[in-house]
Amino acid sequence: MKYKVLKSVAHNFSHSFVSYMNFFDDGHVIDDLLQLARKANGERISVQWIPDSPIQKGWPPRVMKSIVHYRGWLPRHIENSGASIEAIREFRTDIFLKPNKQFAVEAYLVDDRGKEHICNVSL
Repeated sequence: MKYKVLKSVAHNFSHSFVSYMNFFDDGHVIDDLLQLARKANGERISVQWIPDSPIQKGWPPRVMKSIVHYRGWLPRHIENSGASIEAIREFRTDIFLKPNKQFAVEAYLVDDRGKEHICNVSL
């Protein structure tokens, strides 16, 4: 198991999720996520990948559909990267509005050794 790839796994997966390639139902998922972040007024909106948790109620159907799709793809992405899903205790993608009103995305992963892997993801 290659622990050193976990940070890039978190970054690449989160980047794909917030990219303009994530397109469902005639729209970009990131547009809905940014609206949710605006409404959260500085609080983080989080998509919890591991452990699997219920999708937030009230989120747009496009976002919920995308999350289901990405959850199905996650184990394959981790394996193809040379890591093991069993080595991940927590993984989430946070989207939030910074105090200067710019959007930020952060990938957060904790491995089975308790080590945190945190990285900023560019929009």
